[in-house]
Amino acid sequence: MLDPRLRTRFEIETIHELLPELTHYHLLGLKYGCAQDEVDVAFRNESRRLHPDRVSAGATPELKAKANDVYKAINEAYRLLRDPDARLAYDQQMTSGPGKEDEDSRRTAESVRDPAKAARTPKGEKYWKMALQCWEARDFTGCKMQIQFALTFEPDNEVFKEWMVKAQSGLENKKKDTGGAGNSYRIRIS
Repeated sequence: MLDPRLRTRFEIETIHELLPELTHYHLLGLKYGCAQDEVDVAFRNESRRLHPDRVSAGATPELKAKANDVYKAINEAYRLLRDPDARLAYDQQMTSGPGKEDEDSRRTAESVRDPAKAARTPKGEKYWKMALQCWEARDFTGCKMQIQFALTFEPDNEVFKEWMVKAQSGLENKKKDTGGAGNSYRIRIS
């Protein structure tokens, strides 16, 4: 069995070497898409386990500096992931970050052919599917509302934006066809 202090030193050196490749989720030992309340627990565990004071006794200045770097990265990961809005932006950046350009181009080309494949995030997909169901039912008001929800998760999705224009146009045409009456079951009293 390895001495706990020696094991901590090895972990810190390894993590420090891998810092550029690790996501905030990796640093806290979390799975992508974990529950929000897991972030606090993971931070407490990792910050306690990899705290610089655990290696300070008899450590070289180089190891102390590495331990501080790792600890700062853990704190930064926690600050970002504990804020739901910042976490959502980070998740979107992860899914559309460097190296994703070719995949995004392919998806965009597919989504032009098949609108059902236009969504890139799980939440965007949820609302996008509901928007397409509303479109098929000719419920253009509902379609616009669902596309707007989908756009909150994928604000740069060009297909969503194009379909928003289509839904608005469909709504206007429907109003013209019904003589401006939004409710076809309206009771007219003379």
